[in-house]
Amino acid sequence: MPSRTWAAAALWAVGQLATHCHALDDAPSVSEYVRRVFARTSVIGNYLYFDGGEVSQLENGKNLTYRASNPINHTLSIDLSSSWKPSEVTIKETSKGSAPRMMRQAIFTDNSSDAFYIWGGFASYNGKPPDAKLWKFNADGSGGGSWSTEIKPGHENFTQLTRSQGGVFVSTPDSGFYFGGYSQATSDKDPNGPVPGFLQFNYTDKIQAWTNHTNVPYSQYGTITGGAAHYIPTFGPNGLVMLFGGGEHVIGAGQSADNVGYLSFSTLYFMDPVTKVWYNQKTSGTAPSPRMWHCVVGAQGSNGTYEIFVFGGSNTASNAAYDEVFALSLPGFVWKKADYESSSPRDCMGCAIAGQRQMVTVGGIYRPLGVPGFFRDKDPLPQGLGVFDLVDLKWKGEYDAGAAAYDTPDLVKSWYNDGNLASVEYTSDDVASLFAKSSESGSDSGSGASDGTDSHSSSTGAIVGGVVGGVGGVALIGALVWFLLRRRRKRQPAPAVNTPATTETGQIYAGHQHAYSPVPPSATFAASELDSRTPPPDVPKTIQPPELDANTRQYYELDGSGAQK
Repeated sequence: MPSRTWAAAALWAVGQLATHCHALDDAPSVSEYVRRVFARTSVIGNYLYFDGGEVSQLENGKNLTYRASNPINHTLSIDLSSSWKPSEVTIKETSKGSAPRMMRQAIFTDNSSDAFYIWGGFASYNGKPPDAKLWKFNADGSGGGSWSTEIKPGHENFTQLTRSQGGVFVSTPDSGFYFGGYSQATSDKDPNGPVPGFLQFNYTDKIQAWTNHTNVPYSQYGTITGGAAHYIPTFGPNGLVMLFGGGEHVIGAGQSADNVGYLSFSTLYFMDPVTKVWYNQKTSGTAPSPRMWHCVVGAQGSNGTYEIFVFGGSNTASNAAYDEVFALSLPGFVWKKADYESSSPRDCMGCAIAGQRQMVTVGGIYRPLGVPGFFRDKDPLPQGLGVFDLVDLKWKGEYDAGAAAYDTPDLVKSWYNDGNLASVEYTSDDVASLFAKSSESGSDSGSGASDGTDSHSSSTGAIVGGVVGGVGGVALIGALVWFLLRRRRKRQPAPAVNTPATTETGQIYAGHQHAYSPVPPSATFAASELDSRTPPPDVPKTIQPPELDANTRQYYELDGSGAQK
């Protein structure tokens, strides 16, 4: 009899939990909304879609006690064709049906077919990982759509790929790229920890649609998690995929979920998405401090520049979260920080370009509060929605569907007006040629220069010429004359580094062994960024990692707070 009583009580509790979960909303009202985490964004047509992650909310005016947050059961969308305020906008819900509910998934947008795909991620609350299927969302043009599985010829190796969570992802016109990630029991049925290299999913090619690339230069072990990537369509013959921040995991001796190092924003790594040739370049200006779980968007200026904006993020080593926006301007590789007072630091949000010149942010948490604190801390942004003007570099109270076209911010223009572009020292002639306007017309890539005396200067001249019309030609021409005279007097040799994976022209080829790690990125090591509810794979935790580059790396003990979502 006691066992039956216990069983009946258990069934009642499950029923109550199911009732509560069913009553909760994926798009809570403004008054009931608390936090949203890891919403992945995609703009298709006039709608901003966001999918995946978890949401926390109030019930009868109080925080939930039986579960801090719940997985999202719908794909959500917001109409971008009309203006709205975050406190008033309607969020449309479309059922996911049998499509998986995942945290830290990737989203690949194929604008040519008005669709996006989801890849990877992990199941919340120690759930089992879903079967290996490719899920596709077809937008219907009205903010809704439908989910389906899709396996085409060329996808045969899809089921053999290791599924991970927290990797860096980006979409180009024909492919989605997924870098690194961490494989665990809730993401893959056969987890093996940090995943090096990257995957390419070509959604326009029916043959060899999925390819795996193992050799990469951006970290010592070829791993990365919690970073961001952006596709830059305006430079190079095929555009460029550029990585921003994040952390790297150790592989081998010392491997564990806790052994994570933050990557620097001072040296950036970027790749031609067609040839898979890697490059790197040092930056100047005020770069973001090392961080993870930030987001990025980008926009093309009218003066030949392209700006990438980095927002938010966190660093558990310093127990910090950030409310900051940084702009990286190309071809100058200069960082500028927006001047505003921080009021709502956050990480784990999504962001997207909308209305030509605005960045819309979706969700985010204040990580220093830890679990479950950051799910019970009511977001000061209504419905978790923020609107940032990328020209004025200010947060706005509403989204403007009729906003003027994007233009390079004044603080970036002034840098070019002062002639600073002419003093940029590119890593190689090949890097310089990527950002020269002459490269768009199929001119020489720069790899043919063997003496290293003239081709770099010529490329720099082409770059300056490309932006001279829009940002103060007289100042730039004067600076260029000084620059060329200086280089004729004495060509500064590049500092000697141990870079067997670089060629004479500075290209970093994907076919080389990543262990050589040209220009090793700086890193500080910190506590794990993984969800404390999901135990990491059984890996060594007591063995110290092998000696790495000369870069100073700092290690920290875990704080034990379980604050990793």
